[in-house]
Amino acid sequence: MSKLHITPIHPGKVLQDELEEIELSQSRLAKHIGVLAKTINEICRGKRGISADMAMKLSKALGGSPQFWLNLQNNWELSQLNEVDYKKINPVAA
Repeated sequence: MSKLHITPIHPGKVLQDELEEIELSQSRLAKHIGVLAKTINEICRGKRGISADMAMKLSKALGGSPQFWLNLQNNWELSQLNEVDYKKINPVAA
């Protein structure tokens, strides 16, 4: 059985795609969930991540679960790490 490998994308790209699909502007979403338009814009441009608080707000406004948004963020952050940077860390002996 082969594993399906999906390249993580920034959650802001998913958010922007969702907004376009439902024809909702960034500023309208921002006003609806009580944040600055700049915040939504920075998320959509990949300049800002999604916190637990934002994940809950997006979940309530757009549907789905907060875990969906947090998983996107977590997968993105992990994909940005270089394992070589951690090669000197060995397991702790129990």
